[in-house]
Amino acid sequence: MDNIGKLNAAIYRNIQSILNSKLKDISIQSGQHDFFYVISKNEGITQKDLSQHLHIGKSTTAKAVKQLIHHGYIKKEKDEKDRRFERLFLTEQGREIAPRIRDTFTELVSITTKDLSDQETDQAIALLNKILKNVSEEKSELQSPTV
Repeated sequence: MDNIGKLNAAIYRNIQSILNSKLKDISIQSGQHDFFYVISKNEGITQKDLSQHLHIGKSTTAKAVKQLIHHGYIKKEKDEKDRRFERLFLTEQGREIAPRIRDTFTELVSITTKDLSDQETDQAIALLNKILKNVSEEKSELQSPTV
């Protein structure tokens, strides 16, 4: 398997499988762990900023946030300075599970880099950032209105 797309998809599927297995007793659906993790590390983030941080569309973010609210893990609060914005915060129930989810994400980083030297890890991160930049630019071009 030497195609970057296939490798990326396989890595993503396997990581999701590991997350789902390790966090099966927490009622967060597959794919929503990332949203919860970012909110837990950046309480007060807006949905727009959350979407940008994860490089995910606003509608996907809205669905994930709605589910996390439904399960009682996060809440929305109006911004004190600008009432047009809503900020995302953990609830008490969210605070209870946050350390476990953070630890699981840390463990995943260890799993994915366990046979890599520090230099190889740095190189992999640099290359993945270049790939992300390329795909993000292409996505932006495709989504821009043509004149």
